[in-house]
Amino acid sequence: MKKLYIFSLTAILLFSIFNLGCNKTEENPVTPPTTGGDGATASYTSTTSGSLDYEDFSIVVKKGDVPTLTGGAAGTVLFSINTSSAMESGLPSIPAGYTVIGKYLKAGPESFTFNSPVRIFFPASSQSSPQNLTVMYYASDLQTWKIVPTSAIDTAKKRIGIDVLTLGYFVLTKAAVTESPIETRPGGCVFDYQATWTNFILTVKSITPEEPSILNYYAGGFVGRTFLGPIFLGCPEGKTKAIVPQGTIEFWVSYSVCQGSDVNIYTYTLPATVTVSDPLNFIGWSTYDAVTYVPFGLPSGGTWVVGRPSGTGGWAPATVPYGSGVFQATLTWNNVSSNYADMDLHLYGPNNLHIYYGNRSNSDFSLDRDWQSTLGNATENIYSLRSVMPTGNYEVRVKNYSGATMSFNVRTILNGASSNYSGSLSNGAEVTAKTFTIQ
Repeated sequence: MKKLYIFSLTAILLFSIFNLGCNKTEENPVTPPTTGGDGATASYTSTTSGSLDYEDFSIVVKKGDVPTLTGGAAGTVLFSINTSSAMESGLPSIPAGYTVIGKYLKAGPESFTFNSPVRIFFPASSQSSPQNLTVMYYASDLQTWKIVPTSAIDTAKKRIGIDVLTLGYFVLTKAAVTESPIETRPGGCVFDYQATWTNFILTVKSITPEEPSILNYYAGGFVGRTFLGPIFLGCPEGKTKAIVPQGTIEFWVSYSVCQGSDVNIYTYTLPATVTVSDPLNFIGWSTYDAVTYVPFGLPSGGTWVVGRPSGTGGWAPATVPYGSGVFQATLTWNNVSSNYADMDLHLYGPNNLHIYYGNRSNSDFSLDRDWQSTLGNATENIYSLRSVMPTGNYEVRVKNYSGATMSFNVRTILNGASSNYSGSLSNGAEVTAKTFTIQ
């Protein structure tokens, strides 16, 4: 059963323990036109790898990126790509001094933390070089756009790559004013070591930049940013590089293996340090013309241990995969201490079908995530249990059951086609996010 929403974190914890019996009530929904377009989808498990490609965008998944299930069995995640020429309504503009290059990208699943970083490529063939190109993503918890540092250059297809633990809403930009400090200061460094079948991962533990104001452009002040080496068919084909602000950076160094059954992450117990003193300059699209990547290695005295980076700059706990099928609707939003809500996902359909928190499953559908007012990346998920759905008309709805006005996204996947609906709901309001018919 759902719990009532209380505007006190302490009260929420006490209420969670002592009150388990309250019911919700339904109200008449507001039903605007649905939005979003078809995209590309692909499923990967904890033991598989591949590349989901759409309109020259790519999500590259390595073995071990998808978390396992609670019992240790391989998990499955249904990835999606949707693109648009226009920004979603209601969001703030890209920061001044930057222009958008190409389309906006909605990469899913959102609000899902992977076991290790996945790579996203953004097309940039209209640009003469990677110089001054940077990817931004919409940080919903901060309600602003932040920079994601570049970690890979696809010289053949002229694309910019980033490595992230969580997917979301992104766009490639270019600094309109080349004298801007944020674009003239970045330098490069390279972990100067390779091993057969081994993917090395760099995670920023700390940074002391020459230009402290640079850190305002990055969520978390650049701490926690991740960098992978070049990947081909799930395995490395070069050293791990990072484009970073000039200054001194500490990295956690981790690795995984791309062959065999081992899906563990191994992390070195001591951070590696590098000082970058010169800007990185690109001549055309050859990374060999980038001047200069500063080499660094591991400090002596540490050991490799099983585990993801933890402590300062450490990775957030991986999300346990949830259900997917020929139909899947996933509601995501972000609860922070100053702004949180209990949002609900509903599926209506033929034969009086209604899947929601009060009726979580039948023989055809299941609600396997019912997030309430807990802080963090919130998720609710409804999916089909059979390969053939009952014929009839269906409707996916979202309701702000209680709490603050909240922005949200609903990703709907039907027979491999994905679409997104983003909006904002006040306390008690409800909206239709998707309608469709099965014939």
